[in-house]
Parts: sequence; C-alpha cells; structure tokens
Amino acid sequence: MNAAKGAVGGGASLVFLMLAVPAMAGTREPPPNYTFKMDVAMAMRHFPWLHFHMQGVGTYQLGVSYTVHFTSLPWFVPKSRHDFDLSMIDPLMWPKHYLYQQIGQQDGDAIFELHAIDDPGLRNATVRLGPGGLAREVQTAYSDGTTIDTKVSNSNVNGFLLPVAMKADINEPHLALSASADFKDYDFNPTAQSIKMSQ
Repeated sequence: MNAAKGAVGGGASLVFLMLAVPAMAGTREPPPNYTFKMDVAMAMRHFPWLHFHMQGVGTYQLGVSYTVHFTSLPWFVPKSRHDFDLSMIDPLMWPKHYLYQQIGQQDGDAIFELHAIDDPGLRNATVRLGPGGLAREVQTAYSDGTTIDTKVSNSNVNGFLLPVAMKADINEPHLALSASADFKDYDFNPTAQSIKMSQ
C-alpha cells in the first residue's frame, strides 16, 4: 500500500487508526517541548572496519516534529544526512507523518505497520510499542534496499518516560554499520532561540 492509495481508499479506516494510537500513547503523560543532545558511535561491520562518532542537537515539539540536527559528522557523510527524523519512535507524531495500523501483538506489546505519507524512499516500517505507547523496536525498509533494525531503551527523565539510548544495525547496499546512540542533556524549558538554532 502506498500513501496515496491508502489515503484515497481507506478514508474511514484512516480516521479510526488516527484515533487508536494517540489513545494508546495517552496512557502516559505527554512531555512538553524539549531539546536534547545526541552522541552516536558508528562502526563498519566489514573491512576497513572504520569507527566514527557523530554529535547532534535534537528538538521535540509535541505533535509537530521530532528531529536531530547533526553538528559534528565525519567528512564522508553527505550533507543530505545532517538531519534525522525520529518521529517514527513516538506515536504522538504518527498522524502527521504516517498511515498506520496495528498488525498484531507480541508478549503484551502492540505491533504497528507504518507507511510514510510524504517520504517516498520509505517502503514500510514495523514498530513494536510497549506499555504507555513507548517504542521498543523499529524495523524499516527503504526503496534503495537499505534496512535498519533499531532497539530503543526508555527511562524516566524528569518525570517523563523518554528515550535514553538506541542501538541499530544498518544494512545499506554494499555497507553494513552498527550504531549506538545516547540521548542526554534534556532541557524541558527550551527558549525559542535554542529551538531555532537546533533546526
């Protein structure tokens, strides 16, 4: 199913689905807008076994955007990859970005399938949500053959359940990487200027 076909052919079911996930996510207190820092360690899983680090500043605006802008990257990373969208790991962001439906359950977790509304490069994604609508695992497949399997660790941060770490196996054509990311320095009172600078 592509986004256009799903939007035209399933109007009534889309309305139902848009209500289902926020209700699940509503079992936890939604966080206010915030900023954070992200440190990412990456390693090639084949010759020449390169290791490198990336650093970025993230911004969360409830129901609007959830992104990281990388400020420190290796020279060989293209500029088109300086920004990373995290909306897939927060179901409160889904209605704006994805068509989605629950496709099953596993060990008490709900499994959702997502299709991007405005990203033709994403073929599909499967997200496993634990209690409170927190993403635990995300599997994505892209039209260029890339697949990414991500595990998310959540914890209490200033009274809110938020991501504190992610681990991912990235398999691009002719390139296999492992990534480990830490979320840190959460700021729940960001100024308009700090939000603008991180975008």
